Amino acid sequence: MSTDWPLYFRDNLTLGDSNHPAAICCLWMKAARLRDALPASAYGVLGNLYSPDGINYLLRNILAHPTTRAILLCGPDLTHSGASLARLMRDGIDDQHRVGETGAQIDREIPVQAIDEFRQNVRLVDLTGVNDPEKIRGALAELNDALPGGAFAEPRVFPRSVPAADELPAETTGFVWRGEKIISVWVNLLAAILAFGRRDLTAYTVHQRELLDVVAVLHDADDDAELPAWAPLTREQLDAYTPQLLTPQRPENIAYTYGERLFDFNGRDQIAGMVEELTRTRYSRRAVAALWDPARDPGANDPPCLNLLQARARDGMLHLTAYFRSHDVFRAWLMNAYGLRRVQKEIAARVGNVMLGDLVIVSHSAHIYADSWDAARQIVQTHEREYVKNPRLIRDPRGSFNIRLEGFQIHVDHYSPAGNLLATFSGANARTLQRELAFFVSRVDHAIYVGMELAKAELALKNNWRYTQDVDLRVENFDGAATSSGQMGL
Repeated sequence: MSTDWPLYFRDNLTLGDSNHPAAICCLWMKAARLRDALPASAYGVLGNLYSPDGINYLLRNILAHPTTRAILLCGPDLTHSGASLARLMRDGIDDQHRVGETGAQIDREIPVQAIDEFRQNVRLVDLTGVNDPEKIRGALAELNDALPGGAFAEPRVFPRSVPAADELPAETTGFVWRGEKIISVWVNLLAAILAFGRRDLTAYTVHQRELLDVVAVLHDADDDAELPAWAPLTREQLDAYTPQLLTPQRPENIAYTYGERLFDFNGRDQIAGMVEELTRTRYSRRAVAALWDPARDPGANDPPCLNLLQARARDGMLHLTAYFRSHDVFRAWLMNAYGLRRVQKEIAARVGNVMLGDLVIVSHSAHIYADSWDAARQIVQTHEREYVKNPRLIRDPRGSFNIRLEGFQIHVDHYSPAGNLLATFSGANARTLQRELAFFVSRVDHAIYVGMELAKAELALKNNWRYTQDVDLRVENFDGAATSSGQMGL
C-alpha cells in the first residue's frame, strides 16, 4: 500500500491489514468502539460516512487503491448517507451524476466507467442499524471466506475541483443582525442576502435574492450624521425623503407616502395618537400605527411596503419597531432606516422625558434585485473587513463570563452587562459547561469566543497548566516550572 494512501481523511480513518479485502463503513457509530473491539487483521480500513458527499471520498480512496472487495455498512444512518451508498451500488448514477432521488451528487471528475467497475467488483454488506461489535465481527468472518484477493483494477486518481456555491444553506426564516450603526448593519444585510438569499423570480420578471423575516436591531441613536460618501444615498436625498415620512403632504408624482398614512390616514393622525397613548400610559403596548388599508391595498398596483409602526417606552428609552412586507435592501433599506430614526426622534420629542432607544426593522421579504447584485457585491467586498469581519468587541446583551480553574474544575461566573454577578457554573470539561451556558449567549461571535476559552481551560486542567482568560496557554505547571518556552494559541 502506498504511504500516500488514503488520499482523503487519512487522520480520520483506521488502517488495519493493508491486504485485507474488507472495509468497514460504520456511518455515525463511534469508530473507536469497533477499533477497540476488532483486531486490525480483521479489516483493511475502518471509517465513518457522515454525509452523502462523503461517498465521493470513499470512491476516490478505493479507486486509488482498488483492493477493497467488500464494504460492511453498519451503525446508525442519521443523514441517509448509508442509504445513498446502497442506492449507488444498486442503481448507479443518472446522466446528471446523481444517485437516484437521494440527493447525493457524485463528482463529475469520476467517470461513469470507473463507478460501474467499483459497483461490479465491490460487494456491499448492509448491516445498517447494527451497533454490536460481536455481530459485526461475525459478519466479517463470513466475508473472509467469500472474498477474492488482489486488486480489481489499476489504481486511478481523479482530480477534484473545489465547488463554488452560488447559494449557501441557511435558516428558512428568522435572521437577526444587531449593530450600533445603520451603515454597519446594512453592509451585513447585503452580505447575508448575497450569500444566503434564495434566488428566485419576482412579479417584476427580474431575479432576486431573498431572505425571509429579517430583524435588524439598531442601537446607536445618534448615527444620523454618519452617512459615508460611498453609500448609494446622499444627504440631499435623505433630506428630500424626510418630509415624505414626517408630513402628510404627497407630491403629485408619487402614488403614496408613508407620511400621508401616518399623519392623515382616513382623517386620523396616527403619530399624534401614538404620542397621546404613551403620554397617558407610559408602559402602553397600544402605541401602534397601521399603514395597510384592507379596503384598497389588496390587489392595488402599488401598495405600501411599510405596514406597521409600534413605539414602546421602557426604562426611560423609546424604542420603535417597523414592519415591512417587502424590502428592497439595496435601494430602499438605508433610506428607510435613516428616515425612521427621524420619525423615532419626532415621537420621542413629543412624548418627552425619554431618550432614543433601539430601532428595530422587521423585513418579511428582504431582497436584492438582480440589477443591483454587482453593485451590492462591490460594496461588501470593499467594506467587508470594516463591517462584516470586524474584530472589535461588541458586548453580549445577555452578559459576559469570567472563566477560571479552581479545585480540579472549570468555574464560569456569569455577569450582567452592568457587572453584577448572576450565577456561577462549574464542570470538569467544556462539553458539560457548554450546555449550561448556551442559553445565556445571544451573539455568534460571543459563543465562539466562550467555546475557545472553555477548550483552553479544559486543556490546561487536564495537563496541570496555568490558565488565564484571554491569555495564550503557556505550557507550564501551576508550580511555575515551564515545560516549553513556546505558547499555544488556541
